[in-house]
Amino acid sequence: MLTDKEKQVLELRHRGLKQTDIAIKLDISQSAVSSFENNALRKIQKAVETVNLMKKLRIRLNKSGELDNPKFKDK
Repeated sequence: MLTDKEKQVLELRHRGLKQTDIAIKLDISQSAVSSFENNALRKIQKAVETVNLMKKLRIRLNKSGELDNPKFKDK
């Protein structure tokens, strides 16, 4: 899950703000902005890799977020 600050930084980057502008707006250092951005992008990449693996293994989740594949359920 992304933290609130990671979401804020990504939203502001999406709007076209530079890291230095985001730092001023959020009253944090530019290096903190960089860390939040990098952490968020790393988490998103890991989530994409997980989804791709689940597709490859044909693992599905139901609407509750639980495994929807009998092969992978605990017995």
